Amino acid sequence: MSEQPSTPLVEAAPQGRADAAALVAQVEARARALYEQELDPVGRRFEFEAAPPPSETSGLPMVLFLGNHSSGKSSFINWLVGEELQRTGIAPIDDGFTIITHGPDDAVLDGAAVVTNPTFPWGDLSRFGPTLLNHLKLRLRPQKALEGIALVDSPGMIDAADAKVTRGYNFTGVVRWFAERADVILLLFDPDKPGTTGETLSVLTESLSGLEHKLLIIFNKVDRFDTMRDYARAYGALCWNLSKAIPRKDLPHIFNTYLPTPEAGQHKGVPLDDFDKQREEVRQEVRRAPFRRVDNIISRLYQHARRMRMHVLVLDRLARMRRRLTLRYVGIALVVLLLGVALTFGAWSLPPTEGHEGHHWNLIAGTVLGTLVLLLGTIGLYAWDRHAKQRDLSLDDLFRRTYARELTLGDQAEDLEALWATVKDRVRRALEARQGVTPVAWRTELKRLDRVIEKEVPELRAQASRR
Repeated sequence: MSEQPSTPLVEAAPQGRADAAALVAQVEARARALYEQELDPVGRRFEFEAAPPPSETSGLPMVLFLGNHSSGKSSFINWLVGEELQRTGIAPIDDGFTIITHGPDDAVLDGAAVVTNPTFPWGDLSRFGPTLLNHLKLRLRPQKALEGIALVDSPGMIDAADAKVTRGYNFTGVVRWFAERADVILLLFDPDKPGTTGETLSVLTESLSGLEHKLLIIFNKVDRFDTMRDYARAYGALCWNLSKAIPRKDLPHIFNTYLPTPEAGQHKGVPLDDFDKQREEVRQEVRRAPFRRVDNIISRLYQHARRMRMHVLVLDRLARMRRRLTLRYVGIALVVLLLGVALTFGAWSLPPTEGHEGHHWNLIAGTVLGTLVLLLGTIGLYAWDRHAKQRDLSLDDLFRRTYARELTLGDQAEDLEALWATVKDRVRRALEARQGVTPVAWRTELKRLDRVIEKEVPELRAQASRR
């Protein structure tokens, strides 16, 4: 492996690491204030997820490497750092997650030591259970290239021979955890497996949903093709398989790369100059991780506010539907009550016929009893109607009713459908937590959310662009 100069990966930006850290701190502080003052009060009332804790946004810039077991993740890390840190090979080498960062001395810490150390921002990983901790380690190296950055190597994704065989922990959940906190995500494929394995499909559709803004898809080892026809066939297969996993009209850009090893280009069937440029582009994106951290803080705030707004609007729609149902039956009950009172008063006003006083009181009692029966029937009908609507309630239908105009116009339909896919489970959990009782949104709450989305986020973007 050809080594790179031992310079910090994060020094590529003109302002250097000090300016990057200062900008991150400023943007993170403003975003934190918006979470606490504007979003969290609304989120708590509607049982929405809490804002990300400061440890998730103020830690080291992080780069996550994903891919099939032979896609070259570990080799790419070694090339970036300029040192053989990770073992490499054609067969699966490591079945766990390895966090690599700078340290004063060589050290390898196991998962339990990583999550229990309060100075590390990875303590929350303990919620995935002891099996993950047995497949997690932290590698510290006094390597200058690792200063100010953390690289996360992940286990290769494969199709299990037996569908009942699992890793013993929530793999897609762990990938989602790292992906949400990462500033750059590299998803690598190789010529031998240009398609998507079962785990890769799950990661693309579940773990990386909504995180496309920081995802780089890399077609690696392109120097191994004998002819351009072979390259085009494999590249086309990759695009075809990705199109089935990524629900977008246009596929994201795919970087075609290879590593400059002594064996590179031996086949000489494909010109490699353009691939050299693309590999350098990927490295520059990795080196821009601190400034991407700024973009990701803002994007995460924006997505959190948009998701909360959809969550609130859907629950508000449900609350208003139920309130209209209640008001309808209250109106019916009032009509029944007023009619019963009028009939009772009329019966009371009638003079009793001489010798038939008992019939007079029977008429009054019958009118009162009839009114009570009708009132009880109205209450029973209301309870049945509400139960039937709750039983037949479809969250998807509720979403479509809430956004009927936007979905009909169609210009935002695809974006709204994708956003709803990330909100739907949260809405269901909120309904379960509140036993189906949902509050009505106040106008001031919706204004808060709109202000964050339409005013505060653009101002943060403008601040970041002036760096």
